Amino acid sequence: MKARCLTKILIAVAVVGSSIAGSPKAWAASPTNTPICTISTSRQFASYAHDRLLSLALCVYAERVKREWLRRMNLPDDWRDPIVIVVNPCESSPTNAAPVSWQTFQTDKHLKYQIYCCAPPRLDQSALLAAIVDQLCAEWSNREQPTIHGEPYIVPLVPLWLVQGLAASIRGGDDMLLSIARRSVAAGRPHWASALLVAKILPDDAAERMLFQADAWMFTESLLTLPNGAQKLRSFLSELGAQKSASNAFWLVYRRDFPQERLLEKWWSLQQVSRVSEIVAQNLTAEETAEQLEAILPTKLAATEGTREQTDETEIPINQLWHYTDTPWLKDVLKLKMDRLGALRGQAHPFYEPVIDRYIEAVNWLLQQNTVRFRRSVAKAASAQAAAEQRTRATTAYLNAAERIYAPEELSNLLTGYENTLNQSQQFDRQRRNPISDYLDKFDQ
Repeated sequence: MKARCLTKILIAVAVVGSSIAGSPKAWAASPTNTPICTISTSRQFASYAHDRLLSLALCVYAERVKREWLRRMNLPDDWRDPIVIVVNPCESSPTNAAPVSWQTFQTDKHLKYQIYCCAPPRLDQSALLAAIVDQLCAEWSNREQPTIHGEPYIVPLVPLWLVQGLAASIRGGDDMLLSIARRSVAAGRPHWASALLVAKILPDDAAERMLFQADAWMFTESLLTLPNGAQKLRSFLSELGAQKSASNAFWLVYRRDFPQERLLEKWWSLQQVSRVSEIVAQNLTAEETAEQLEAILPTKLAATEGTREQTDETEIPINQLWHYTDTPWLKDVLKLKMDRLGALRGQAHPFYEPVIDRYIEAVNWLLQQNTVRFRRSVAKAASAQAAAEQRTRATTAYLNAAERIYAPEELSNLLTGYENTLNQSQQFDRQRRNPISDYLDKFDQ
C-alpha cells in the first residue's frame, strides 16, 4: 500500500475522532454505554469503541498496516492470536495514562494482545501505528512458543528500533526522514548501531526523537536489503520469543553477517553514507540486470604461461565450478563473485532479486565445500533466472503492444493499426453468421 492510502485512513480516523470530540452525545449513543465491537476482515483484529464509525475505521486501518507489515516480512496472512483495540473516553482514563498503550494477556492455550487508546479529542496516530506494529511483531515472535496453563509466560519486549523502523517505513514520509538523517550525517551526529540496539524508550526531545526514528528506519531497511533479509528478520523475531533477549536474538541471527561488533558499525556507517547521498542510483532495468548477471556468473581463466596448447582464456560456467574445489584459486574467485553479486543485488530489478539471492546461496555452499547443495542451489537459481527472463519478455511484449495502441510513434503505424482492427472486426462478423442473425437482419433493414 502506498503512503497516500495510509494517510487517507489516518485522516479518516482523525476526523471520526474529532467528530466524537465535538459531539458528547456520540459517546452516549448506547443507553447502556456499551462499546461497539467490530471484527476485521482477517478476523485477527477486534476494535471496541463507543462510536461505530470509529470502530470500523480502526479495523480498516489495522488491516492496512498489517498488509504492509506482511509484505515487508514476506509472510502470508496466517495468524494465531488476536489483537484487540479498545478506545476509552479520556475522562475515564487516569490523568497520567499514555494516549496509546498495550498489554499482553495469557489465556488457557494462547495469548491475547490488547491496545488501549484514549479519545476524544483525537487518537494519537503515530503512537497507534507503532502499537499495531509492535503487537504484530510480538504475535509472530510468540507464535511458536508453548504456553502452559497455570505457568506465567514471559513476554519479550520487541526492540524499539524495529518497531519505529517498520512504523516509519509503513507510514511513509521518506523525504522528511531522509532529510533529517542527511543533516545528522553531515554534522557527524548519527546514532551508532549499538546505541540503536539497546534503546528502550524514545527521547523526550522532539528533534532527538525524529532523528532516532530516521536512523531506525534506515537501519531496518538496510537489514531487509541483506541477502534473505526478510527471512533473517523473521528468524530474529522467532529467536526473540525463544531467547527473551533482543541482544542475544540479534547476534544469534546476524553473527554470520557481522562476525564482530566493529564490522556491524562499519556496515552501518556505509549504509548511512550511501542512503543519505544526494544522488541515489536508481534500480537497473531487467535487461541491464540480466546483462550484468551474465557477466558475473562465468569464470574466465587466463592461459598458463609456458603452455603452447592453451593460447586463449577458458570460460567456466558457474554450474561447473564444483569440479575445481581442490584448486587454490577457487576461494578467491568465489569471494570476488560473492562481492559482485551483493553489489548487483542492491540495485537489481525486482524480477532478479530472488535469482541473485539463490546464486549467493549457491556460492556460500561452495565456499563451505558442500558440492551437493551447491549444485542443487545453482539448478534452482538457473530455473529462477529462466522464469525471470520469461517474465521480462512477457512484460516487454505487453508494454510494446500498449505503446503501439495508446502512443503510436508514426501516423502510418496508427493507420495500419486501424486497418488491422477493422479487418479483424469484419472477419469476426463473417464468422458469427447463423440463421438467427440472418432472420434478425430482416428487421434491421
